Formats: sequence, structure tokens, C-alpha cells
Amino acid sequence: MKKILTHIVTMVLCIASWNLNSCTGNFEEYNTNDETPEYGSIDPCTLLEQLISTGAYYIYERSWRVNNELMQYTVDCSSSSRMQRYIFQASDFNTPWDRFQRYAANANHMIQLAEKYKDNNAKAMAMTLKTIFVSLLADLYGDIPYKEAYRIEENITQPAIDPQSEVYPALIDLLLEANSLYDTRTNSNGNYESPLTVPTKDLLYGGDIAAWQKLTNSLCLRLCLRLSNRPEIGTASIMQEIVSNPGKYPIFTSVNDDAKVCYTGVAPFKNDFGDMTDATFTTSSRKCAAFFIDQLHTTSDPRMSQWVTITSSEDVHGVISGVTQPDGTGACIMNVSVLKQYTTPVWFMTSSEVYFILSEAAHNGMITGGDEMARQYYEQAVGCSIRQWLPSISEANIDRFLHAAGSKVAYDGTLEQIILQKWVSLFMQGFESWCDYRRTGYPNLPIGPDCDNEGVLPTRLGYGQLLISTNHANYQEQIARMKATYPVVGKGTLGGDNMLTPVWWSLRAVEMERSTMN
Repeated sequence: MKKILTHIVTMVLCIASWNLNSCTGNFEEYNTNDETPEYGSIDPCTLLEQLISTGAYYIYERSWRVNNELMQYTVDCSSSSRMQRYIFQASDFNTPWDRFQRYAANANHMIQLAEKYKDNNAKAMAMTLKTIFVSLLADLYGDIPYKEAYRIEENITQPAIDPQSEVYPALIDLLLEANSLYDTRTNSNGNYESPLTVPTKDLLYGGDIAAWQKLTNSLCLRLCLRLSNRPEIGTASIMQEIVSNPGKYPIFTSVNDDAKVCYTGVAPFKNDFGDMTDATFTTSSRKCAAFFIDQLHTTSDPRMSQWVTITSSEDVHGVISGVTQPDGTGACIMNVSVLKQYTTPVWFMTSSEVYFILSEAAHNGMITGGDEMARQYYEQAVGCSIRQWLPSISEANIDRFLHAAGSKVAYDGTLEQIILQKWVSLFMQGFESWCDYRRTGYPNLPIGPDCDNEGVLPTRLGYGQLLISTNHANYQEQIARMKATYPVVGKGTLGGDNMLTPVWWSLRAVEMERSTMN
């Protein structure tokens, strides 16, 4: 396959020398016994467990704290939280920047170790994990350091900030290279000829290399669709090649393939939401949003029993988002017995998401199949999401949900329907629903009358303070570029480091560029 970029950059996202060692050295120490090894001398596979465990948990935590509020799954009714009105604190910008950058740094270090020990399977896994965390940074903030990042050995301590138009294609190329590295050959006993050296460190698949390859290619589909508003990049042809060659590019096809972190419930491999009180998690102030409850309740969605606790059977309702004093009296709350346990699983990616990606791609012509395949993929997507949360549900019940007379979830041939049901399925699963909203404008969320940010759902997060303070010159150059590209981003807001400047792949960015040209 022809690469999008002619050169793959393998060093990413290190802002400066401020904590390169702390980003990687702590994992090495964590995964050893009494004696700390020389830096860079451990088996690359030993980095997997902490990287997977902490990375997955933090994505789950941000789902609960940020994405749920923005995308109207929940509304925090307390006076101390105003995120549902698009009012953020500095920590909401700083913490994701620091965390995802640290995880990406550790994944990058794992790549270096895998190269040192000539372990291609470990290298491909590390490339995949690095792409997850780097793409999250680009999704949240926009342009980020990439080509010059993590090159401290070359004395590059203030890397340039690269445009998303280069970062995303480079990440796609990284995944395509990772796919080519996997060695899934097995011997006569069915064992891998090149197994992981420490398969127990793999909290996702237990050393199943073929399963990792499916994750790599499924993630590639996600990033290709992310650029659907930028057809000049050419990701449609990559999606088609992946779909047309399942032997070369295997992808998720069932819930058994899902990238699911199953916590043991024993420290350190536990979902830390188990430490949180029920009141903090949901019962005190963080209630389910009206838009979410209306969608679940009016469609008799079987997943509602797993996600929601109904406090009043006579008046099933959620809280209206975007108002100064939200009223949570009698509103539905999140189901703590499912969502807030030490063993509550977390997903990096699911088969349901993959089928929704394929449904949209068939619908908009990025892959072949037309509306009939879009319908089939859509129904498989909904079915996989239901099985994800209700493994014992019968196929007959899923079929009734999709096809009963008057069903509101039956496929109707519209992008809005595809994205609405995808939004439902992405509850508590990272920032993907926010990405879809910025990319497509769906679901059609009602914006409350008291929302800040000129009444526009935030387009991005502001850069973290660490970037601003340690890489100030490049930060200032980046702000100048943002202002030049999008001079005015609201009714009275100038372009720059704010939550109205659009990310490059978004529908808002494309529309603003078109209006400038006219």
C-alpha cells in the first residue's frame, strides 16, 4: 500500500526534557523487582500492563468528567461544576495534555526497546498504543508537536508544533507499518512462532498477536474516517483497501475482538472509580441528562438497565443541560453497580464502533456497498453494542429493538440516524462522540440558554500550561497561525487558543474556509 506520507516519523510529542525520564523510567521501575535496571535495558513487553491499565482508566475518567458533560450524557447540578455550560477550569486543559503526552512517551520508549531487542510484535503493539494517545492529543487540542518531539538526544527541547494535516496522515502510516510488522504464524500446536516474551503483561489480549493486529487496523479505520471532511488526503482508498483485504488487514467483527481492559479489582489493576463514593460518582449531583434519558426511554433501549438507575418510575426523566441552575430532583442517575466497580471494564475500541464507522463510510461513499451495506453495518453496530453490555441477550430481542413496528432505531438511510445511535453506543467510552459531533454536526444536541462560549459547543481544548511555559516561542508561532487561518471564530471572538477555533478536520473548519473563499 502506498503511504500517505513518504516518511514516517517515529518520535512524537515530547515538549522538552522536563520529564522524559519520569515518563518512562517509572514504568521500568514499576515492572521490576528489587533492583532497578539500567534505563532502556528491560524487555519491552513489561511496559504493556501499566501503559494499558493507567491509559485506559484515564480515558474512562475523562469520559465521566468531561465528555459526558459536553455531549449531554450527564449534567452535574452542583454549583462548583459548570462544564455543562462550557465553562472550564485550567486543570481541564492541563491534565489531559500532561497525561496523554506521558502515556505516548512511554509507548514511544516501548518502540525503542522493541527495536533494540528486534521484537516486531512488541513494536507493532507499541505503535498502536502510541497512536491511541497521540491521536487523543490531536483530537482534543488540534496542532501538536510531532516530528521534532521525543528527540531529546538530539538536543531538541522545544519541538515545533505540527499541523493536523500532517499529524493524522503520519499516524495512519504508523498503523499501516505496524500492521506489516505483526508475525501471526503459528506452529503445529497452534502457538505463535514469535510469541510475546511476557504475555501476562498484556491486559488487553493476553499475548494474542492476531487480536492486536485487528485493533491496529480498526484504529486505522477510525482515523481515516476522522478525515472524512478532507477528501484530498485520500483516506477513502485506505479504508477500501482494508475492507477489501481482511486477510491482510483483519479488523474487529464481534464483541470478542473488542479492546477491553478487564481489571482484576486488586491494586494496582483496579478501576479506581471503585474508590469513589456513590454520591461523588452520581447520586449527589451528577445526574443523567435529559437528551440521553429521552433517547433511551422512548426507544425502550435494553442498555438503559445497565447504564441508568431510575429514581421515579412515574416520571422517568433527566436534567436539562446548559442552564445556570439545573434541577436534578427525581432525575435518573448512573448505574453504580455496573459503572463504578473495581472490576468495571474499560474499552479502548469496540466492534460496535467499527461497524458504525463502516456504516457511515458506506453511506457517504468512502467504501463500496451503498445504502444496503450501510444498513447491514448499522444493524451489526447496534447489535454489538447491546451484546457488549448484555452478553446474554437473545438475538430475537435485538431484532425486535431494530425492526419492531414503529421502531425509532430502525435504519432510515440518514447520517443523522447513524451518528445518533453511535453516540448512544459510545457512552463512557472516551471522546469519540465529541469527535463525531465536531466532524458531522450530529447528534443534534439542544444547546442550553445559559451556555458560555458564545453558545457553541467547544471545538477544542486550550493548550496545557506545560506547553505554554516550556515551549513558549513555538506556542506563540502556533497562535499566530491559528489567528491567520481563522481570524474570527465567533460573533466577537478572534481566532487563537480558545474553544471556538475549530480543529482542522471538523465540519466547522471546512465551512469557515468555504465562507472565506466565497
